[in-house]
Amino acid sequence: MKKVIFAVVSFFIVSIQFVFAQDMKDDGMKDMFVHPFLAHMALPDPVGEVSLRLTPFQERMGATTSSDIAFHVEAGLIPNVGLHVRNDALKSSAYSEVMLMYSFLHDAKLSRGISVFGQISIPTGPIESNTYKGLFGISGRETIPGLVVIDANIHFDPKDKMAEYESALVFKASEIFYPIIEIRGEVMEKETTVYSLLGLKFKVADEIDWGVGVQLPISNVREYDTQMLATFGIAF
Repeated sequence: MKKVIFAVVSFFIVSIQFVFAQDMKDDGMKDMFVHPFLAHMALPDPVGEVSLRLTPFQERMGATTSSDIAFHVEAGLIPNVGLHVRNDALKSSAYSEVMLMYSFLHDAKLSRGISVFGQISIPTGPIESNTYKGLFGISGRETIPGLVVIDANIHFDPKDKMAEYESALVFKASEIFYPIIEIRGEVMEKETTVYSLLGLKFKVADEIDWGVGVQLPISNVREYDTQMLATFGIAF
């Protein structure tokens, strides 16, 4: 039931934002290349703009193979405020994330800036739970025009006494090809995880892209040995 409610709310957000987007003019976000595979953007989208990412993946741990899909919606609500709805493993993750982001410092084209955000992790996974978790964090963006967009963020989880971090570098090789590097992981009391993702996205139309990538653990502590990803992204 929780998954159904979560899906309905997500669809409602996308539908409402699509209506608003019809009256919005371009204000610079088209210069921001493409979205990363999994990392969330460091600044809110312009008002009325919505982006959707679907990323199915297969991961291997020893001789065991499993598959899942990641889901990520980002929407600009009002000036400087955005909403993120995300689940990095719809079939197996215990939680889905709903985040409200506020950018207090950025330039006119959203090519660089800093944001703060609050996040609620809602139990939607296969294990029934009524435990909600609150997280908060900070994110930042820097751009080298025509070359690379860098988005980075860190989430602090006081309940579990840990922090999650991720960063993405989206390079522009041409109008079609966008190499991507992502680094993510968790810092816990007794251990730290580090994963690296190498991928390539293809911009097939204005605001539409797809890509393939591989994610590998760098740390000895890991949840998988290899993860193969495909992704589809659209913004409107």
